[in-house]
Amino acid sequence: MTDQPIESPAAPHATGPLRVIPLGGLGEFGMNMMILELPGSAIVLDCGMTFPDTSMMGVDAVVPDMTYLRGIREKLVAIFLTHGHEDHIGALPFLLEFANVPVYGMKLTLGFVEDKLEEFDLRSSADLRLLEPRQAVQAGDFTVEPISVTHSIVDAVGLAIRTPLGTVVHSGDFKLDPTPIDGLETDLRRFAAYGEEGVMLLLSDSTNSIVEGYSRSESVVGQTLENVFAGAKGRIVITTFASHIHRIQQIIDCARKVGRKVFLVGRSLVDNVETAERLGWIHFPRDARPGHNKPMDESPSKIVVITTGTQGEPSSALARIAFDEHRGVQVEPGDLVIISARTIPGNERKINNVIDHLYRRGAEVIHHEMPGIHVSGHACREELKTMLRVVSPRYFIPVHGTLRHLVKHAQLAGAVGVASERIVVITNGEVAEFDGESSRVLEDRVPSGKVFIDGQSEEVATVVVRDRQHLAEDGFVIVVVALDMQTGQLVREPEIITRGLVHVDESAEVLLQMRAQINELLAATSREEMQDPEIVQEKLRAMLKRFFRKKLNRRPMILPVVWEM
Repeated sequence: MTDQPIESPAAPHATGPLRVIPLGGLGEFGMNMMILELPGSAIVLDCGMTFPDTSMMGVDAVVPDMTYLRGIREKLVAIFLTHGHEDHIGALPFLLEFANVPVYGMKLTLGFVEDKLEEFDLRSSADLRLLEPRQAVQAGDFTVEPISVTHSIVDAVGLAIRTPLGTVVHSGDFKLDPTPIDGLETDLRRFAAYGEEGVMLLLSDSTNSIVEGYSRSESVVGQTLENVFAGAKGRIVITTFASHIHRIQQIIDCARKVGRKVFLVGRSLVDNVETAERLGWIHFPRDARPGHNKPMDESPSKIVVITTGTQGEPSSALARIAFDEHRGVQVEPGDLVIISARTIPGNERKINNVIDHLYRRGAEVIHHEMPGIHVSGHACREELKTMLRVVSPRYFIPVHGTLRHLVKHAQLAGAVGVASERIVVITNGEVAEFDGESSRVLEDRVPSGKVFIDGQSEEVATVVVRDRQHLAEDGFVIVVVALDMQTGQLVREPEIITRGLVHVDESAEVLLQMRAQINELLAATSREEMQDPEIVQEKLRAMLKRFFRKKLNRRPMILPVVWEM
């Protein structure tokens, strides 16, 4: 690819500063969202969500607080997406509900966005516009050019953003993979061209800013899996992130080499592969497809099952397989389970629990601690240095990571020559202003934080308000279950406490039905699951949530309590 000249757009003269305002992703992992605002127009870079932890009862997803965006929606001219991971596109439906502006992204990114918008009945009204690398588009006072980068998903880009005050470069999530699966390397020549012209501000991915050296190539995983597959005798069950198209392609290729059929298990995985195949990003040959057979109908030595559940989520396919609760797939002695993903901090207990139960089934388990079974999609410290040197920015803001990661990236920038007074470390809600000659961080923050989502409806912006709404409108239910942790048996009948929902004297029938369903659920739960309080709590919460919606059309706060006797 030849380098093309960088032409300055005929942008209006700036009458005020450029504001950089993160609403998510700075000071945390996930929920990435940033505003670039000029006096006359504003754009949003990414619009991501994150998944709730176990303390967020009744919450299905978490998105950024968009209060500030609602206030400037008349200025908002476009949304630019760097790639198709949920932490970069997952909150898009909630933004488009009040600001239906053009959404720019690469082919696969928009394919995933279309699937997501279909769930919210927003596809027909959304204005989705395709980006092409090195082809700039105009959006208000901004001229934006996508620059190809290598990441753990195809069609990832960084962004070069021309403004009247100078150029802003956003690296996107990237790594410098010398042997990428699709042959598309990070376009350092284009980043360097902007660096030679002059970059006012660099925003760069901090995810691996504490990891020394270089990230390993994705092709290493294919070589490792090929060796592992060749030595496997029974079924192979492998889980990876559902959006990791290159990883899934390598699994399919390895399966074909050893003569195995590939089964896809998990809705998100199936949907993503269908979208990627339709857009030409994955090749799933006929001889690797299972036809109409089910996994357990095939000889164990002839199948590979790709499934979801890399983080041990209780409702995921892998977790249900581990607890022998999956209808279509069981593991037996001699089978091999491969977890080709890193464990996200905070999920260690869940994934270790799943691994233990896979061993109970007699399976062998390989996970990320085996060299080459997983590699990161993010640049490590030496690669981050390269980006800083190539772009040579006047100002630098580290993005995407906890405060520790941002600070370590800031220190790295100082080590390669960025002046300390030109390194700006901000977190969600802080406002950094640039006027072309100087910068400052405003004392006043904009509204920011987490908004908790239940299903497809926005509930509240904080846990406290959400709890108050549930208590005021639907009451709460406490179910106390006492279990013998040695036997997994009930010690006594479950206790049910309700407030603001039903009265014992007036709704005895409802309570009897509730108790019967609780006992039925516990009776059908395996001994292994009964010995795990978190699994029992999650099952009780899900069942009671369905019960009250169907029976009373209510959504009370549900608090399952398991006493370990």
